[in-house]
Amino acid sequence: MVRRLGRVLLAVGLTVIGLLLIASITPQGRVAVRTALFLPQVLPALPLRPQQWLTPDPVRRAVEFPLSDGRRGSADLYLPAGSGKHSAVLFFMGVVPPDRDEKRIVRFAEGLARTGMVVMIPWLDSQRLGVVAPQDVDGLVRAFQYMSALETVDAERAGMGGICTGASLAMVAAQDPRIADDVKFINSFAGYYDARDLFKAIGGRSRFYDGGVAPWKPNSLTLRLFVDHLVDSIRSETDRALLERTLSAEAPDPRLSSEALAVYKLAKGVPPDEVDSLMDQLPPNLLESLRLISPSTHIDRLKARVLIMHDRADRLVPSEESRRLADALGEGSNVYYTEFSSFQGDIQVHVDGGGGVGPLGYVREASKLFMHMYNVLRELS
Repeated sequence: MVRRLGRVLLAVGLTVIGLLLIASITPQGRVAVRTALFLPQVLPALPLRPQQWLTPDPVRRAVEFPLSDGRRGSADLYLPAGSGKHSAVLFFMGVVPPDRDEKRIVRFAEGLARTGMVVMIPWLDSQRLGVVAPQDVDGLVRAFQYMSALETVDAERAGMGGICTGASLAMVAAQDPRIADDVKFINSFAGYYDARDLFKAIGGRSRFYDGGVAPWKPNSLTLRLFVDHLVDSIRSETDRALLERTLSAEAPDPRLSSEALAVYKLAKGVPPDEVDSLMDQLPPNLLESLRLISPSTHIDRLKARVLIMHDRADRLVPSEESRRLADALGEGSNVYYTEFSSFQGDIQVHVDGGGGVGPLGYVREASKLFMHMYNVLRELS
């Protein structure tokens, strides 16, 4: 029985590959083929990896690029096999531990490289520290400039992408006048549009959009980053130490300053209608930092085509953030928006223990992913 099932799967796989090869005689067909071969690389449930059978292995290199303070930034470069110039993407992972050999990251980058593009993944100090830092924007600008200048890169076909906070910071970087005209596209996966709105959602344990408000439970990573940013913003060392001691208490210490008390309440969670007044009491340096790391601040400077992905079940960043981004950019050919439903566990992005989808739902969501990635790869053709 097992042997027969294996033969059936092999026959189906060979048939699909044959159909894909036939489709590859047109430009659109070639993009569709590359997309279809790429999907099994990011969908672990699919048993076959035809891309690895039909494409040569990419080359992975550790590289360094110059930063503004004279130091050197670190990155992994994935180069497709073959000579000549290739399209390229700078992909920022955001606030994740910088495990450069993590299986999902390597499989994703190699899969993109096998489609014929150069992939550069920068690793910044903020990732090691677990923070979202405004200075990362300059680091990403310089990383993009380095990538675009590589001999193997066709600078006319270079874009950016990212996941979660990495997507948002990549978009802020793409607004920078130094590279705004050169970034051809951005793929944003589960990013935020406005960091202040994201903080409001976390502090109010709610999601909001177009006048509607609903409960939302952020996961532990989001809460930890949120609280760390709040506490670190307190200017008085004495006040900060007092706040850290009282965060585990049921009631705030009466000696807390007004801004430390606002941090305490937001960290504990408050009703949505109390969030705005508390946000206004936060330290000015934190509010300015949120402005600097928000794509919303200079969205009018963005010239790249934007492709947006988000899952409605995401507990790190509510999907309403991506909706607001799409709304700000407006309808038209310059924006492509895909919203998934409980599919993040299957893609293995923002995995938080939530449930997945059934077989029919899997096919539906995988079809959405196919169309989205088709549009991404078409940008680079």
